[in-house]
Amino acid sequence: MKRFVSLLCLLACSAALSAGAYLNVNDLDPVKIASNKSYDDVRVLATAEKAVTVEAIPVSREAADGEVFNARLKLGGSGNATYRALSFHGKKGETLVVYLNSSSKTDARQLALVNAATKAEVTVFTAPPDDEAHAGKASCAIPADGTYLLYSKGSGINLYAVICE
Repeated sequence: MKRFVSLLCLLACSAALSAGAYLNVNDLDPVKIASNKSYDDVRVLATAEKAVTVEAIPVSREAADGEVFNARLKLGGSGNATYRALSFHGKKGETLVVYLNSSSKTDARQLALVNAATKAEVTVFTAPPDDEAHAGKASCAIPADGTYLLYSKGSGINLYAVICE
Protein backbone atom coordinates (compact mmCIF):
# COMPACT_ATOMS: atom_id res chain seq x y z
CA MET A 1 0.00 0.00 0.00
CA LYS A 2 2.86 2.40 0.84
CA ARG A 3 4.39 1.77 -2.59
CA PHE A 4 1.08 2.54 -4.26
CA VAL A 5 0.71 5.82 -2.35
CA SER A 6 4.33 6.71 -3.11
CA LEU A 7 3.77 6.00 -6.79
CA LEU A 8 0.65 8.18 -6.83
CA CYS A 9 2.56 11.02 -5.15
CA LEU A 10 5.39 10.69 -7.67
CA LEU A 11 2.98 10.80 -10.60
CA ALA A 12 1.10 13.78 -9.18
CA CYS A 13 4.32 15.70 -8.55
CA SER A 14 5.74 15.01 -12.02
CA ALA A 15 2.46 16.12 -13.62
CA ALA A 16 2.48 19.31 -11.57
CA LEU A 17 6.09 20.05 -12.52
CA SER A 18 5.65 19.48 -16.24
CA ALA A 19 5.59 22.85 -17.93
CA GLY A 20 4.24 23.95 -21.25
CA ALA A 21 6.09 25.91 -23.91
CA TYR A 22 8.35 28.62 -22.53
CA LEU A 23 10.57 31.17 -24.22
CA ASN A 24 11.98 34.24 -22.49
CA VAL A 25 14.16 36.19 -24.90
CA ASN A 26 16.21 37.51 -21.95
CA ASP A 27 17.71 34.00 -21.82
CA LEU A 28 18.95 34.07 -25.45
CA ASP A 29 22.17 35.35 -26.97
CA PRO A 30 21.86 37.99 -29.72
CA VAL A 31 21.72 36.29 -33.12
CA LYS A 32 20.22 36.56 -36.60
CA ILE A 33 18.12 33.44 -37.17
CA ALA A 34 18.08 32.57 -40.88
CA SER A 35 16.78 28.98 -40.61
CA ASN A 36 14.51 27.11 -38.21
CA LYS A 37 15.94 27.01 -34.69
CA SER A 38 14.57 25.37 -31.54
CA TYR A 39 14.79 26.78 -28.05
CA ASP A 40 13.54 23.96 -25.85
CA ASP A 41 9.79 23.67 -26.59
CA VAL A 42 9.55 26.68 -28.91
CA ARG A 43 10.71 26.64 -32.52
CA VAL A 44 11.57 29.85 -34.36
CA LEU A 45 10.68 29.54 -38.04
CA ALA A 46 12.87 31.61 -40.35
CA THR A 47 14.54 31.61 -43.76
CA ALA A 48 17.57 33.45 -45.14
CA GLU A 49 15.20 35.89 -46.90
CA LYS A 50 12.79 36.19 -43.94
CA ALA A 51 15.09 36.14 -40.93
CA VAL A 52 14.23 36.77 -37.28
CA THR A 53 16.61 38.57 -34.93
CA VAL A 54 17.33 38.21 -31.22
CA GLU A 55 18.59 41.57 -30.05
CA ALA A 56 19.61 43.11 -26.74
CA ILE A 57 17.82 46.41 -26.12
CA PRO A 58 19.51 49.40 -24.49
CA VAL A 59 16.40 50.42 -22.52
CA SER A 60 14.52 47.64 -20.72
CA ARG A 61 10.78 47.22 -21.21
CA GLU A 62 8.58 46.55 -18.16
CA ALA A 63 5.16 44.92 -18.32
CA ALA A 64 2.29 45.99 -16.07
CA ASP A 65 2.81 42.82 -13.98
CA GLY A 66 6.43 43.79 -13.20
CA GLU A 67 8.20 41.49 -15.70
CA VAL A 68 11.27 43.24 -17.11
CA PHE A 69 12.80 42.50 -20.52
CA ASN A 70 16.23 43.51 -21.81
CA ALA A 71 16.12 41.60 -25.11
CA ARG A 72 13.61 41.10 -27.90
CA LEU A 73 12.86 38.72 -30.74
CA LYS A 74 12.26 40.89 -33.81
CA LEU A 75 9.88 39.15 -36.21
CA GLY A 76 10.81 41.72 -38.87
CA GLY A 77 7.52 41.76 -40.77
CA SER A 78 4.55 39.62 -41.62
CA GLY A 79 4.87 35.88 -41.21
CA ASN A 80 3.15 32.60 -41.98
CA ALA A 81 3.50 28.89 -41.24
CA THR A 82 7.03 28.73 -42.69
CA TYR A 83 8.82 31.95 -41.72
CA ARG A 84 8.86 34.80 -39.19
CA ALA A 85 6.84 32.68 -36.79
CA LEU A 86 7.04 30.73 -33.55
CA SER A 87 5.77 27.18 -33.31
CA PHE A 88 4.95 25.41 -30.04
CA HIS A 89 2.76 22.67 -28.61
CA GLY A 90 -0.14 23.70 -26.41
CA LYS A 91 -2.56 21.68 -24.32
CA LYS A 92 -6.25 22.33 -23.92
CA GLY A 93 -6.87 24.50 -20.89
CA GLU A 94 -3.38 25.99 -20.73
CA THR A 95 -3.11 29.76 -20.79
CA LEU A 96 -0.86 31.29 -23.43
CA VAL A 97 0.80 34.51 -22.25
CA VAL A 98 2.66 36.68 -24.75
CA TYR A 99 4.72 39.76 -23.91
CA LEU A 100 5.00 41.92 -27.01
CA ASN A 101 5.20 45.33 -28.67
CA SER A 102 4.84 46.64 -32.16
CA SER A 103 8.16 47.56 -33.75
CA SER A 104 6.53 50.93 -34.47
CA LYS A 105 6.45 53.79 -31.99
CA THR A 106 3.07 54.93 -33.35
CA ASP A 107 1.16 51.94 -34.76
CA ALA A 108 -0.28 48.91 -32.99
CA ARG A 109 0.15 45.63 -34.87
CA GLN A 110 -1.68 42.29 -34.96
CA LEU A 111 -0.14 38.98 -33.83
CA ALA A 112 -2.09 35.90 -34.93
CA LEU A 113 -2.36 32.67 -32.96
CA VAL A 114 -3.09 29.92 -35.48
CA ASN A 115 -3.75 26.19 -35.14
CA ALA A 116 -0.96 24.70 -37.28
CA ALA A 117 -2.96 21.61 -38.30
CA THR A 118 -6.19 23.29 -39.34
CA LYS A 119 -4.74 26.71 -40.26
CA ALA A 120 -7.65 28.21 -38.27
CA GLU A 121 -6.99 31.50 -36.55
CA VAL A 122 -7.59 31.07 -32.82
CA THR A 123 -7.25 34.72 -31.84
CA VAL A 124 -5.44 37.92 -32.68
CA PHE A 125 -3.40 39.78 -30.07
CA THR A 126 -2.74 43.51 -30.30
CA ALA A 127 0.91 44.50 -30.02
CA PRO A 128 0.91 48.05 -28.62
CA PRO A 129 3.23 50.73 -30.04
CA ASP A 130 6.72 50.65 -28.51
CA ASP A 131 7.06 53.61 -26.16
CA GLU A 132 10.57 52.39 -25.24
CA ALA A 133 9.53 51.83 -21.61
CA HIS A 134 6.70 49.28 -21.45
CA ALA A 135 6.00 45.77 -22.75
CA GLY A 136 2.47 44.79 -23.67
CA LYS A 137 0.95 41.59 -22.35
CA ALA A 138 -1.77 39.46 -23.95
CA SER A 139 -3.21 36.05 -23.09
CA CYS A 140 -5.76 33.48 -24.14
CA ALA A 141 -6.81 29.93 -23.35
CA ILE A 142 -5.48 27.17 -25.59
CA PRO A 143 -8.64 25.57 -27.04
CA ALA A 144 -7.29 22.09 -27.86
CA ASP A 145 -4.14 19.98 -27.74
CA GLY A 146 -1.99 20.66 -30.75
CA THR A 147 0.72 22.69 -32.43
CA TYR A 148 0.22 26.43 -32.68
CA LEU A 149 1.87 29.26 -34.57
CA LEU A 150 2.37 32.89 -33.64
CA TYR A 151 3.12 35.39 -36.42
CA SER A 152 2.50 38.98 -37.40
CA LYS A 153 -0.41 39.62 -39.72
CA GLY A 154 1.33 42.69 -41.11
CA SER A 155 4.43 44.59 -40.09
CA GLY A 156 7.09 44.00 -37.47
CA ILE A 157 6.40 42.87 -33.93
CA ASN A 158 8.87 42.40 -31.08
CA LEU A 159 8.33 39.46 -28.74
CA TYR A 160 9.81 39.34 -25.24
CA ALA A 161 8.37 36.10 -23.84
CA VAL A 162 5.92 33.34 -24.79
CA ILE A 163 4.64 31.12 -22.00
CA CYS A 164 2.08 28.30 -21.94
CA GLU A 165 1.08 27.54 -18.36
